[in-house]
Amino acid sequence: MSRIVPTEKDNYWRRQVIQGYVHDMGAAMLGGVSGHAGLFSDVEDLAAIMQMLLWQGRYAGTALLNPTTISDFTARPKGLTRRGIGFDMKETDMTARRNLSPKASLSTFGHLGFTGTATWADPETGILFVFLSNRTYPSMRNYKLNKLNIRPAIQTVLYDALIDGEKG
Repeated sequence: MSRIVPTEKDNYWRRQVIQGYVHDMGAAMLGGVSGHAGLFSDVEDLAAIMQMLLWQGRYAGTALLNPTTISDFTARPKGLTRRGIGFDMKETDMTARRNLSPKASLSTFGHLGFTGTATWADPETGILFVFLSNRTYPSMRNYKLNKLNIRPAIQTVLYDALIDGEKG
């Protein structure tokens, strides 16, 4: 527990500090295990998972997932603007709020977490972006991270440094 930060002071439902257990109420009602919420990890492991996905299921010389599975889960179904089959995708609706850097390619996939985390992989550039935060502590009513568009702004700085920096 000393390595896990609390995610919220829940004064309305669980009436305790949420720490080391899934924050998402729906997942909590399912015993903490659900496909839509509740990932506990660190930057290194998230980067390794995203790198494995970029490398078509291979990591450290081992095939972990079938490349077809990766392709299926990183595909964008026709008509959807920011959802892939298994991941969030770059928003294509120009009237909607940007969910990642405008410099990211349309094939970029990843996840925006409710607690403020983000992880993105861009197959066209090979750039990985992992952002861990604690937007919901002490209260999930803290929306500054979203209102100030912090994650896309930081991701753009990364693209500027890695892509534009190579050109200069």
